[in-house]
Amino acid sequence: MEEASEAERNKAARPYDGMAEFSDAHKQVGAQLLTTAASLEQGYQALRASDSQRVKPNRSELERIHRKWLTDLNAFKNSLQAQGAEPRVLEYVNEAFGRLADRIKQLGG
Repeated sequence: MEEASEAERNKAARPYDGMAEFSDAHKQVGAQLLTTAASLEQGYQALRASDSQRVKPNRSELERIHRKWLTDLNAFKNSLQAQGAEPRVLEYVNEAFGRLADRIKQLGG
């Protein structure tokens, strides 16, 4: 009875419990990708709210940053896969960053 109770207490409460942590390098890259995604979202929102003629150069800069972000994101995913990240980790990364990429694309479109 005590063993069953202990097993229940130690059971994963969240779907990501028990997954391996990212390396420090991957944490740093992931944080930078999130920061850049937030900057892109804010930049595109500001662009939409302002006179498009006045801020035209900013659009091309945002588009350049967006292309680089997509390249960096793919490199991040490939690096995780190359280091043997478990499939669940890759699914979470794809879902989280996929949603960000979709929002940025919609704002930039």
